[in-house]
Formats: sequence, C-alpha cells, structure tokens
Amino acid sequence: MANSSSDSDNFLTGRTGRRLPLRASYNRAQNYGAEAVTEKIHTLASTLQDTNRNLRHVDHLLGQYREYNKEQTEAITTLKETLEQSIGQLRSQRLTRNSGMRSASLSSLYPSDLDGEGPSGNRHFLPTSPLRDYGDSQGNKHRRSRSASVRFVNETDNWDQLHSFHQSLRDLSSEQVRLGDDISRELSRRNRTDAELRKTLEELSEKLTESQRQETVSERVERRLQEIEQEMRAERQLVERRQDQLGHMSLQVQEALRKQDAKAAETEELMKNKLVKYESEKKQLEQELEQSRKKLSESEGSREVLLHQIEDLRSQLLRAEEDRVELQHQISHAAVHRQSYQDVQDDDRRVRAVAERYEREKQDLEKHILELKAKLNHNAVMSEVEELKRCIERKDKEKAQLVMHIQVLTSDVENKEKQQEKMLDQLKEIQNCYKACENRCRQTELQSSELAQQVEESTKEAERYLSEFKHSEALRLETEKKREDLKVRAQEAIRQWKLKCKKLSRETEKQNETINDLMEKNSQTLKEKDDLRSQLLSAIHQIENLRKELNDVLTKRAQQEELLHCKEVKLNEMKSHEVSLEEEIKEVQGTVKKLENELKKQVFLQNQMQTEKEHLKTELATINLIHKKDQERLLEMQADVKNLSSVRVELTNKIAEEEKVKKELLKNLSDLQKQQESKHEEMTSANRQLKMEREVYLQELADLRSELQNVKIKHEQKVQELMKLLKQEKEDAEAQIRMLKMELLEEKNIVKTQCRQLEKIKVECDKLTEELTQNEEENIKLKRKCEFVEQELEKKEKQISNEEDHLRKMSEARLQFKDQLRHLEMEQQSILSMIGSEIDSACEIFSRDSVEKFKAISLTPTVLNDPHRWLAETKTKLQWLCEEVKERESKEKKLRCYLVQSREQLQHFTQMKETEHQSLFKQIKNQEKLLEEVHREKRDLRIQKSNIGRLTF
Repeated sequence: MANSSSDSDNFLTGRTGRRLPLRASYNRAQNYGAEAVTEKIHTLASTLQDTNRNLRHVDHLLGQYREYNKEQTEAITTLKETLEQSIGQLRSQRLTRNSGMRSASLSSLYPSDLDGEGPSGNRHFLPTSPLRDYGDSQGNKHRRSRSASVRFVNETDNWDQLHSFHQSLRDLSSEQVRLGDDISRELSRRNRTDAELRKTLEELSEKLTESQRQETVSERVERRLQEIEQEMRAERQLVERRQDQLGHMSLQVQEALRKQDAKAAETEELMKNKLVKYESEKKQLEQELEQSRKKLSESEGSREVLLHQIEDLRSQLLRAEEDRVELQHQISHAAVHRQSYQDVQDDDRRVRAVAERYEREKQDLEKHILELKAKLNHNAVMSEVEELKRCIERKDKEKAQLVMHIQVLTSDVENKEKQQEKMLDQLKEIQNCYKACENRCRQTELQSSELAQQVEESTKEAERYLSEFKHSEALRLETEKKREDLKVRAQEAIRQWKLKCKKLSRETEKQNETINDLMEKNSQTLKEKDDLRSQLLSAIHQIENLRKELNDVLTKRAQQEELLHCKEVKLNEMKSHEVSLEEEIKEVQGTVKKLENELKKQVFLQNQMQTEKEHLKTELATINLIHKKDQERLLEMQADVKNLSSVRVELTNKIAEEEKVKKELLKNLSDLQKQQESKHEEMTSANRQLKMEREVYLQELADLRSELQNVKIKHEQKVQELMKLLKQEKEDAEAQIRMLKMELLEEKNIVKTQCRQLEKIKVECDKLTEELTQNEEENIKLKRKCEFVEQELEKKEKQISNEEDHLRKMSEARLQFKDQLRHLEMEQQSILSMIGSEIDSACEIFSRDSVEKFKAISLTPTVLNDPHRWLAETKTKLQWLCEEVKERESKEKKLRCYLVQSREQLQHFTQMKETEHQSLFKQIKNQEKLLEEVHREKRDLRIQKSNIGRLTF
C-alpha cells in the first residue's frame, strides 16, 4: 500500500521513474488475504491452546472431585459406624430398661400367674385322708368345690356326717400345708428375683453414672447436629455473600453489555452509512473510468494515425532532400557548362529562391514535428494519467479491502457479543439452579431441625421412661413391704392387689395416652418418610432425566460429527470437480485457482470449528463471487499478458513467490490437520474418561444399593431374632400363668368368696395381660419406628452431605464462570486493542500520502483502563480518517476536472491537427506545383543549352 502511494506521488510530480507493473494491486490484495489467513490460523492455534488448557484444568478439577468424593465416602463410613454403635448402645439400654420393667412387674404383681397352664400345672398335692380315693382329682373338682364350704352340723347328725366333716378338716389341713409350702416356695423364688433385680439395678445405676460421666449418645447426636447447623449457617452466609457478589457482577456485566451494544449499534450504523456512500462513489468512479478508458482507446487510435502521418511526412522530407541534392548537382553541372553570366545569375537567383523556400518549408516542417512531439508528450502525460487512474483503482480496491476487513471485524464483534449473551444465559441458568439448591438446602435444614426436635422429644420421652422406671422401683419397694404384710394377712394382700390393679389400670391408661401420642408422632414420621421417599424418587427421576439428556447430547454430537463428515465429503467432491474444470485453463490461472482452493480449505477449517450452516452458505456465496471476480480479473490479465511481454517475466517471478507462499500454506495446513487430529484424539480420550467415570459412578451406586439391601437384610434378621426372644418370653410367661391358674383353681375350692374375688381378679388380670401384650406390641412398633427414624436421619445426613457437595460444585462452577468472564473481558480488551491498532494502521496508511500527517495516540494501559478516553481517541481518529477521505475525494474531483480539461485540450489539438494536415496538404500541392515549374524551367534551360551548343558548333 505504501509503494502504491509513493508511485502515485512520483507520477504526479513528473514522469521520472519507471512505469509500475500491472497486476500489483491484485497481488497485494492476495498477499493481504494470505496475511489475514495466517492471522486467522494463529488465532485458531491460540484458541486451541486455550481449549487444551481448559481441558487440563477440568481434568485437574475432576481429580480433586474424585479425591473429595473418596474423603466423603470415608467420612460417611465413619459416621455410619458411629451411628451403628450409638444405635447398638441405645438398643442395649432399651432392652435393659424393658427387662427391668418386666422383672419389676413380675415381682410385684405377677399378672401372668393367673393365665394358662405350665408344665408344672399337672402336679397336685393329694390330701392325707386314707378313706377316700384321690386318683382322679380333676374329675372330683366340682365335688370338692361343693364340700369346700364350712357347715355347722347339729349334734343329732349321724357319725357319717362327722366322719365326712373330719375328712373335710383333714383335707383342709392338707391343703393348708400344701398352700404354706407353695407360699414359702413362692416367697423364696421372689426373694431370689428381688436379689437379682437389685444386682441388675446396681449395675444399671453404675452404667448410667458412667454414661453420664462420659457422654450419652443423644448428647453426642445433639452436639453433632449443632455443629452441622453452625456449618450450614456459615455456608448459608457465604452463599448469600457470593450471591450478592454475583448479583452485583451480573448487574455490572449487563450494564457494560448494554453500553457495548449501544456503541456497537452506533458504530454499525455509521459504518453502514459510510459503506453505502463508498459504494455509490465507487460505482460513479467505475462509470467515469469506463468512459475514460473508451476515450483513451479512441485517443490511442488517433495517436497511431498521427504516428503514421509523421512517418509519411518524414518520408516526404527525405524525398525533398534527395530532390534538393539532385538540384544542387544539376546546378553545379549547369554552372560549369553555362556560358552567359546573366543566365547563370538568374539561375542562381532562382536556386536561391527555391532554397529559401525549401528552408522555410523545412523550418515549418520542423515546427510541425516539434508540435507533434509535444502532442506525443501530451499523450505520454495522458498515459501517466491512466496510470494515476489505475492507482486510484488500486486505492479503491484497498478501500474495499478495508471495508471487508471492517465487516469481518464487525462480524467478529457480533459473534463475541453472541457468546457473551450465551454466557449471560448460562449465568442466569446457574443462578436459577443455585436458587433451587438454596431452596432445597433450606428444606433440608427445616427437615433436619424437625428431626432434631424429634430427637429431643425422644430424649425427653426416654427421660420420662427413666422417671417412670424410678417410680416403678419405688412401687416395687412398696410392694415388698406389702409382701411382708401378705405373710400376716392374705385378705389384706388381696385388697392391696385390687388397689394395685386399679393403680396399674390408671397407669396403663396414662401409658395408653402416651402411646397414642407416640403413635401420632410415628404417623407424622411416616408421613415425613413418605415425603422423603417422594423426594428420593424425584431425585432419581432427575438423575434419569440428566442421563437421558446426556445421551441426547451425545447422540446430537454424533449426528453433528456425521453431518460435518458428509459436508467434508461433499466439499471434497466439489473441490475435485473444480480442480478437474480448472486443469483446462493455463498455468497462471491454475496457480491462482490453487491458491483459491487453499483459501477455501482454510475457510472450511474455520467453518468446521464454528459449525454453523448459515455461515458456511454465506461464505460459499462470497467465495463464488470472489471466484467470478477473479476469473474476470484473470481474463483481463490474459489480455494484458498478450499485449505486454515485460510483465510476463514479473508475473513468472510473482508466480514463483506465490508457489512459495502456497508451499508455506500447505505446511500450515498440514500442521493444522495434525493439530486437529490431536484435538480429536484428546476429545476421544476425554469422552473415554467421562465414560469410565460414569461407569465408576454407576458401580458406586450399585455398591450403595447392595449395601442398603444388606443393611435391610440385617435389620430384618435382628427383628426376627427379637421376635423369637419375645415369643420365648411369652411362652415362659404363659407357662407361669398356667401354673398360677392351676393353683388359683385349687384355692377356689377352699372358699367361694375367695373364688369369686379371685375370679374378679382373674378378669382384671386378663385385661392387664392383654394390655401388657398390647403395650409390648406397641413398644415393638415404637422400636421399629425409632429404627426407621434413625434410618431416615442417616438418609437425611447423606442428603445434607450430597447437597454440601453440590454447593461446593456450584461454587467451583461459579469460580470457573468467573474465570470465563475474565477471559471474555480480556478477549474484549484484545478485540478493542485490535480495533484500535487497525484504526491506527489505517491512520498511518492515510498519513503517508497526506500533507499534514496524523499524530497517532499510542494506546497505553491507562487508555485501555479508561474506555471514555479510548472512545474519544477513536472518534478523533475516525474523524481524521473521514477528513482524509474527503480530501482525497476532493483530489479525485480535481483530477476528474483535469481529465475533462485534458480531454477538451485533446479535442482542440485534434482539430488543430486536422487544420494543420489540411494546410500541409495544400503546401505539398503548392510544392508539387513549384517542382513541376522547376522541372519545366530545367527543361527549358536544357533546351536553351542545347540550342546554345548547337549555335556554338
């Protein structure tokens, strides 16, 4: 571009240098295109390096995430172990408490002694009377019950009645002995059980004191929950702060993007208006240049005619000189042979007159030749003007290239803006996801708080049970005292039994109320469990949806790769077709088309990276237009090559240079293909890694499911064992109840009143046994529900840990997006610096040809940090460029005026030439007439000389 401007200056000052070779601007345009392609290749290489770095960073982050998952799994296992230990301790404590409650109830009340039959129920103490047969005691039960009443017989009765009375007394005494033995045995047994209970109570008290000294599991759980709540609060505060920062950042980014959009819209409108003006001016210049070309072709034809005329005049001059030489010889010959002096003088005078006329004509011809030379110089000046026009065309082409470059820059800016918009959309999606995660975290926190409240309530209930246990111990002590009273008075003991049964009924009513409360709480926990299950199902559905989306993305990616491959095949076919068509053209055209094919390949590589169909279509259309223009240019160049031989040598040199450039481009293409292959390999490796990670995650999920199944199986086994133990205890209790039933049936035979009372007590005891069985069943249910609650707590802790992981992932993603925003800001700054450098280069290019050179302001870091100053400088530069363009337009107008004047002068000169030609023709006719007269005079002189000679002889 600088060379073209210097050549134009040399042509304007004067025709001192050599003429520029044709096709210079075209070659420069090609070089500019090659430079642009190399720049694009460099940018592609830089972007590929950045992608490599990003992928490595992602791999590093994935490794960290795996390590963190491993640590979390280890922590979860430790938590599971601690929870299992705590659950075992709680179960042992509850079992000990339940066993203590049972022993106390049995020792104090023994309600099970009134039901069922045991293995020892068949043992009977037979009476000592030898007069009766007691073989079938069961058959005689009814009869014995009849004779159990006390009767006062009159003295007048028979001895049989006395004997029967004596027998009944003996029976009563034997039964009394038997009852005494049974009571002593029962007392010894109960004393033993009391001693055992005391030992167990002492052990339990020691264990309780030790556990209170160390720490209870509930306190540990509460402390752990408090720590988790504190951590969640701290994380919530951090998340809120980060969210505020993200909100401020998003607002700032949105404001900056709005400003950039407004500025870009203004610049685009200005550039579009300028482009429209330039295109209109370019069309006008092209029309004027076509007209000037036509006129120049006409002037060239007139110049050739003038050259022919000059050659004719030169031939005429040569002929005239030859005639003059002949005349001189004739005059000299006549001077030798003349005889009379007067005739000689007349001849001399005539010759002198002819010579003077000839010299005058010669001078006129020389003047005419000088005028023709001036015209030739003028034609040379016109050729220089043509060269100036060509320079103007070159500059127009350069302007068009600048316009294209500006369009490319605007398209790049638009693409960057689209990318920024996409990034903003992604940020919005991330914010939405983050808000959803926060909502979930809040829900989980609420659930954890509710669970903590439930745990606190369960601890309170446990304390209540302990208080009830202590109360039962106090009752047991009271029963011991009452037992001592029972030894003295059995009836008072029965009354105490009744009172105790009433108290137990009240306590059972209270327990029923508490159990109902617990049932309601358990129903609430079951509802919460159902909610958690629904949440788990929703999470599983979300995971399945994500997997489906991943599969869809992979399928779409495969389809896009297939489409790209098809497009590559089609483009290769088109290229082969173009190569087959272009082989028919000459070598120069072939080299140019090869360069075009290489440019198409590079454009195709760029399109392959962008993967945009519409952009491909537009670029193919532009390439076809360029191809047509290049074909037209090649036709023009072929015409120029036919006319000019010197340009061919330069073209061959340039073709050699272009071949070198072609080789370099081929090398670059091979490097790019290698890089692309490496990138494909990296992508495949990344896909493999992702697949492996997915398989690992699936295996982990399968392991977790298997562990859950194993835990469920163990839980079921434990439940079955507990059920077996409960059945055994029930059987033992039923056996004891049967024993006591048999004993009570025997006691019924003693006294009807006691039987009635015992029957009432039996009914009440049956009710109590039923209530106890119901209580035991309800306790079992409560145990199961507590275990379910513990499992739900474990699940919720897992969910909390997963959500913490998710929050950490979100924070990492937020940091990554911050880095991406920084990269985008850096790219934006680089784009702005590139635009500024392009404007500076344009200013330098225009300042080379301008009289007042522009002092470009260098972009310092302060200027880059101050966008308002940068905008002001760019505006001043653009204004200066507009002024330069206007000045050049004024210069072009002046040149056009000069061309018009030169055309008018040419027309005037052509008219003058025609008049001069006519005058020359007239002069030539006059000279011919004079020559004829001279020939006549010569003949007359010869005749006279011959006559004189004859006279002398």
